[in-house]
Amino acid sequence: MEKGYPPQDPTPPYPGPPMNYPGTYPPPGTYPPPGTYPPPGTYPPPGTYPPPGTYPPPGTYPQPGFSPSPSPPVYQGAFAQVPTAPVTTVTHVLVTPALHDLPGQTVCPQCQQTVITKTEHTPGLLTWGLCAGLTIFGFWLCCFIPFCLDSCKDVEHRCPSCHRIIYVYKRM
Repeated sequence: MEKGYPPQDPTPPYPGPPMNYPGTYPPPGTYPPPGTYPPPGTYPPPGTYPPPGTYPPPGTYPQPGFSPSPSPPVYQGAFAQVPTAPVTTVTHVLVTPALHDLPGQTVCPQCQQTVITKTEHTPGLLTWGLCAGLTIFGFWLCCFIPFCLDSCKDVEHRCPSCHRIIYVYKRM
């Protein structure tokens, strides 16, 4: 066997769609030649268009094939039917800003008061992970530094009224 590309046989010609395929185009030569126009008798005779100034009033344009609808009945009694306006329901959505590492204003879910949270930094997963990483890489004397930095700790947001935890911002 010889290495290299296989021999290049010419591809067979495309036979085209089946003869009974719906949607085939007519054979070439059966189209009308370009530049031919319909015979003169197929145009509308002159004068069939409405004369100028006889246009229908605005808003009442008749459509072919449709008869104009009769006008609505007028009630002559003491009571008239008044159309009612649809009832609109207004929903108020309170969007609170996300609480991160700074105190923020929010509604306490326990006491339902709008408060500015008190924050407390506590060691979290990032603090312990940095401590372990420093110890593994041989910096065991520096492994307690993440416990001294607030930027490495999680943040607890507490309500100043009821002193319950509202949210904990976890750094990792």
